[in-house]
Amino acid sequence: MKNKFTALIVEDDPFASSELAGYLHKTNMFEQPAIFSNVTESFNFLKLNAIDIIFLDLDLPDLPGLELLKMLPAYPSVIITSSHISLAIDCFDFEVTDFLTKPYHYTRLLRSIHRAVQKQHFGFEKPLSESPNSSKHIFLQVGRSSERLDLNDIVYVEAYGIYVKVITTTGVMVVNQMLSGIEETLPKTFFLRIHRSYLINLNHLKRINPNDLLVGSHQIPIGLSYKDKVRQKLKSDGIIH
Repeated sequence: MKNKFTALIVEDDPFASSELAGYLHKTNMFEQPAIFSNVTESFNFLKLNAIDIIFLDLDLPDLPGLELLKMLPAYPSVIITSSHISLAIDCFDFEVTDFLTKPYHYTRLLRSIHRAVQKQHFGFEKPLSESPNSSKHIFLQVGRSSERLDLNDIVYVEAYGIYVKVITTTGVMVVNQMLSGIEETLPKTFFLRIHRSYLINLNHLKRINPNDLLVGSHQIPIGLSYKDKVRQKLKSDGIIH
């Protein structure tokens, strides 16, 4: 059994690739990563080498980063690295493990690595704040398919026109349902509507401010008409006094 993980960094910015390689070395979990600046060289490398985690930039000189995943019949855990958070929605079809924004933060990188290791070797298994007989997952309509999603992996849900975006611990899903419909199917024990456009998972609540909540790493506004309801729920759960 090997003692350290292998990684491939696909990044055309030398400073960004050097910084990321330095952070991986700091974890003491990785062998020296392979580093390439374009899709073509990375693809040729992956044909001959087994890798545990790919750190993939989206904006590369020869082809968009996601083209690399299209070229591979199968691939290991992939952590997207980009300074453009708006591109995260384009990645959900590829079942990437995480979307890591630049500039890098070491603690956030550690979380991404942990998710990648869990997904590759163990899968996600976290306790729910529900009764033993309650459902631990939900099926959501994505395109023409119904996708199963563990409830604890949902960080928050956001209205997105006639669709909704489900932000999870591993990425973003665009779902063919209305926010009100999803709200009805989620357990009210730990899912709470705090705005006409936002529904949050209280298990991911990090900080409470007068006008917004920090949920995971996301600042979510509290709607004016929802403030009393939010305060009552937080009080009844013993989160505030």
